[in-house]
Amino acid sequence: MSKSTPLNADGVAMCSHPSSGERSKGTLAKAAIALVLAGLSFESVAQDSGSGMEVFETFTAVGQGESRANNSLDLEALEIAMPGALPEKMVDKIPGVNVVTRDPFGFYEFGNDIRVRAFNISNLGVTLDGVPVGTSDPRYGSPIGRLVDSQNLTTIKVSQGAGDVTTPAYQALGGSLQYFTKDPSKEQGAMFSATYGSFDHISLFGKYEMGEIAPGFTGYVSGSHFEFTPRGLDGLGKGMARRYEAKFKYELPSDKLDITYAVTYNDRDDFDTAGLDWQEWQDAEAGNYRGTGFGYREYTPWDFPDMPGGSFQYGDLSDQGRNLGPVKYIDSSVGAGEGVNAIYYDKWKNGRMDTLQRFKFDFDFEPGKSMEVVTYYQDKNNYGLWGRDQAYAQTQVRAAYMNDPSRTDIWGQMWYDAAGNAIGEDGSIVTEYGDEHAIVAPGTPTYAPGVTFVPGVPGRTARDENFGGHRYGVTASYTWETENNKLIVGGWYEFDHHGTERPNFNLDGGSILGAYRYDQFNFTNYTRYIDQDVMQFWVQDTWTTMDGNLEVIAGVKAITLDRDANGFLSISEWLKNEETFRSTKYEDMFLPQFGLLYTVNDNTEAFFNYSENMATPNSGTITTAGDTFDPDILKPEYSENFDIGIRGNIGSSSYTLQAYSVSYTDRILSVPVPIDSPNAGAAGNTRYQNVGGVDSWGIEASGDIKTGIEGLSFSGSIALQETTFQEDLLDSVVRIAAGDPIPTAGEGYRVASTSDPLAYEIYQDISGNDLGNTPFLTANFDAIYTKGNWKFNFGGKYYDDVYVNTLNTQPVDSYTIFDGGIAYTGASDTPLEGWKASLSISNLFDQYIWYARSYSGTSGQVLADRGRNVALTLSTKF
Repeated sequence: MSKSTPLNADGVAMCSHPSSGERSKGTLAKAAIALVLAGLSFESVAQDSGSGMEVFETFTAVGQGESRANNSLDLEALEIAMPGALPEKMVDKIPGVNVVTRDPFGFYEFGNDIRVRAFNISNLGVTLDGVPVGTSDPRYGSPIGRLVDSQNLTTIKVSQGAGDVTTPAYQALGGSLQYFTKDPSKEQGAMFSATYGSFDHISLFGKYEMGEIAPGFTGYVSGSHFEFTPRGLDGLGKGMARRYEAKFKYELPSDKLDITYAVTYNDRDDFDTAGLDWQEWQDAEAGNYRGTGFGYREYTPWDFPDMPGGSFQYGDLSDQGRNLGPVKYIDSSVGAGEGVNAIYYDKWKNGRMDTLQRFKFDFDFEPGKSMEVVTYYQDKNNYGLWGRDQAYAQTQVRAAYMNDPSRTDIWGQMWYDAAGNAIGEDGSIVTEYGDEHAIVAPGTPTYAPGVTFVPGVPGRTARDENFGGHRYGVTASYTWETENNKLIVGGWYEFDHHGTERPNFNLDGGSILGAYRYDQFNFTNYTRYIDQDVMQFWVQDTWTTMDGNLEVIAGVKAITLDRDANGFLSISEWLKNEETFRSTKYEDMFLPQFGLLYTVNDNTEAFFNYSENMATPNSGTITTAGDTFDPDILKPEYSENFDIGIRGNIGSSSYTLQAYSVSYTDRILSVPVPIDSPNAGAAGNTRYQNVGGVDSWGIEASGDIKTGIEGLSFSGSIALQETTFQEDLLDSVVRIAAGDPIPTAGEGYRVASTSDPLAYEIYQDISGNDLGNTPFLTANFDAIYTKGNWKFNFGGKYYDDVYVNTLNTQPVDSYTIFDGGIAYTGASDTPLEGWKASLSISNLFDQYIWYARSYSGTSGQVLADRGRNVALTLSTKF
């Protein structure tokens, strides 16, 4: 699990580009440049949508026939993707989509920031062959990279503004990402590829096509292995993934039914990453990291034993921060010792094991009448490790016995003498359950002179969190199509059980290098068990008029979600030995969508779309709200999305130009309780609540240009986006004594009075400020040149400056990064037929770049780019 500042619960990463004061200096110039480029920037069309428009075979596609902004990637033709890159990384080429990852492959799930317009991945509807992932959250859900090998994908379809009403999703405020896998081939054969590259990167992929096993019955099986060395862990640890997939399809002789079965098994392990607070980064840039008088170098407890901020701040900042990783010092005899060892890199580890099985039934009853049914079952088994020092574990054990002296679930026991006095390690009488009250191993005799103290918490400890569960569901859509009308009705049901247990154990010998002693339990942070039932229903009608040139699309969906949680939802409940049960229900029975699609001529079509979307609060809102939980106050989040645009062909080129507006309301954050609330002063004094809105607008253009030079084409996209907060945010509540002056607030804050004359609320003055990692201007381009059996590509991306805090006082500079590659395919009728070699390079010029890593109200974090990434791939088919 990530140890960084978490993304806010609103699903919108909170940083942005220059503040309103600075923004005005460059916005008009950027907008003018972008609009000029928009007229020159084109993206390709890769598949026939039935619109009658000419089709070009390139690696992207503009979504003809859709009343929404819609683009897709043809992955069978996309040879410019970095080998080993997960599906999450690939969508960065789509206009309006921005992806920032903490490693070159997008492997570390907690570090991926995937944003489509105003929303991040947690607010998008994501499906695989029609199976909803539910949520892409790395803890409660399933990021798509766990469920499919990139090599088995054929298409990724992105609806930037809104998925249609038939998309099964309960947290989709924005668009959708739909991933589609290849069907088995009727031709028997096999393929194998091997990649070796920078950062000890190895990727292996093999696939066997069974061909037509029986009339109408085909199938394939595949397997892959991926590994690389995360930053800061050279020679110590590797991120690693294994994945096995199979897919079978049976087409009945009657052509009335196709049945597809697919299964994926995923097993992956990764290490948490490290980043710098924005101010620490500025200090390192200035040559004075945390007051040491040095900038980019390696900081160890040997050199800086009393570094301000604690042992967690040690790390390798050499090479401008590219080597900063988990703490990897284990010598307790020097420096900070205890703290450094407690968070040794080997306990910054996570694992994910998933099995997803799904059936798809395609019924063709008669002309114009069809139905698609998808059923699925997923099993999830995950873990996360994290080190703890001895003192922390001892504190929890003492507190647990203080609340309930009779409990028997803890391995260690409190030590007493024959008279019942609380005893310290040296036999002295101490305060019962105080810091000196000794904890002994079971079987240690009552204290008396000469009795040896046997510690119950002998040294460093660690947690081995287990979380996962299972989910199953079904979707069904019935389509009835006549000459001028197309009606779709359907629904989705899913049950999801998620369990999370975070126990803490002794380590063998009290050493951070010791094995877990699962028989020596200390305490648990929580045990959370969540059951969730989701139902969604939809109806959509498309009416065609004006001689087939105008399609009017109207639809509506209804969503209802029931969620129950029970267990020790917080450590305070475990200390009291009192479990909690909670229940919530969210629903909206009318979420409309309306669209228009007008065919201007054989080469051009215009579209308009309006949709209303709801996102239910995530599972964390029911488990972490503390004593302030109130199921009747927290409302779902809502958005209104407008899309308008035009797309088509000009000669041998194709393009799309679109604009949008998004109104995001009732966003959810964990914030202090207002002083006027009946829950003010409750334990923790925080709660999840709806805190206001965000407005966003933008312009996107993309396209593909076929040049007059044989084999040479250009593709590109450009996007402008402005996304701003609409209300200020409650930061804290300050109480004063009678006669004291009214509190003051620093820059970026304001003070508000309350009904209590001795209490004041401090607000972050963010109304009009920009969201995080949402650059005003981004642009992609790629040049591809094919000559005989050779293919060359060169491309890049411009990413505008952003902020990492809502106060808009912590900027991260813009950057332009370039990629390149070369590939050779063996010629037919030669010994090299069926072979292919390719060289791919990202960050071609090895630029030093800093990315936004995490976001908060007052201070965020940044992360250095890893540097040039080179990968050589050899593949063969036979």
